[in-house]
Amino acid sequence: MVGSLSLPTPVRRSLVHLLCALPLVYWGWQTLLTAQGQFTPISTDPGAVLADKTGFWAISLLLASLALTPLQRLFRLRWVKYRRAVGLWAFVYVLLHIVVFYTLILGQDLAEFWQEVVERPYILVGALASLLLLPLALTSTQAAMRQLKKRWQQVHYLVYPAAILAVIHQLWQVKSFELVAIIHTLVLVSLLGIRVYWWLGKRNARRPKFSSQA
Repeated sequence: MVGSLSLPTPVRRSLVHLLCALPLVYWGWQTLLTAQGQFTPISTDPGAVLADKTGFWAISLLLASLALTPLQRLFRLRWVKYRRAVGLWAFVYVLLHIVVFYTLILGQDLAEFWQEVVERPYILVGALASLLLLPLALTSTQAAMRQLKKRWQQVHYLVYPAAILAVIHQLWQVKSFELVAIIHTLVLVSLLGIRVYWWLGKRNARRPKFSSQA
């Protein structure tokens, strides 16, 4: 059984946070080296590269958080308890994506931001995705779960429209075929599809069964 080979909970928790933080550490280090005048992978266009990388990891981790439940049900991988941690890291990269876009690309010009929204609607779609993720991040604690009770799950259903908008944001801005955007789309469609399949199966199971008598 896969579950019987699982690592101790503290080790798994540390591993989850370490893996999620690695891209931040790497690109943060590259940013520091660039600021010191060294040539790095982001030297040619720091704003564009960092916006691309933070956006990539935001969507990747958001999809990873959605994948943990199917992985547990299908393969008995007991990682679903870390779904909130992965989701929070996704939101961290969302925030970094916004900061990079606003500071390095727009130069902290709010007027230019509104102009960009008008000229490039995919930015508005990304902003809506970020806003939908905000209540999820704010209610990710145990205290929020106890306070909201049944409403907590309803609030966290916002992850689905947020993920859809995030992938649309990514697809809309690419100017040509981009494999990463296609992969993200296929992963999202698969994750939503399997949930719809399970939901239909559960709904059919609740239907009363009538037996015919001869």
